[in-house]
Amino acid sequence: AHGSLLQLHQMISEVTGKNAFLYYGFYGCYCGLGGRGQPKDATDRCCQLHDACYNNLLRYHCDAKTQPYYYSWHQGRLSCSQGSRCSFLSCECDRSLALCLRRNARSYKKRYRLYPNWLCR
Repeated sequence: AHGSLLQLHQMISEVTGKNAFLYYGFYGCYCGLGGRGQPKDATDRCCQLHDACYNNLLRYHCDAKTQPYYYSWHQGRLSCSQGSRCSFLSCECDRSLALCLRRNARSYKKRYRLYPNWLCR
């Protein structure tokens, strides 16, 4: 059922060169499940924007978390393949996140890696 979450993991891992689950699965206040409070840094802000992107699609009855899609990562270019509107837009949310995480890789701080959610306000 989690078509998209596995693809998201693969996409982030390819684009950033890091294991997405280990690096970003429980990072800051927004990377991984849930999200509240102030984002901790630019990396966390990428995840906050991604959450907003998914929530936006839910308003159109498109559940991005379970939406399989196709994308290609070729010579440094990440592109989403046209499919249904929902799968294409889900892919675009994930694509934006992967590129945002790569762009902000220098903001990444180990101390936010397993950040306890109750500290997010």
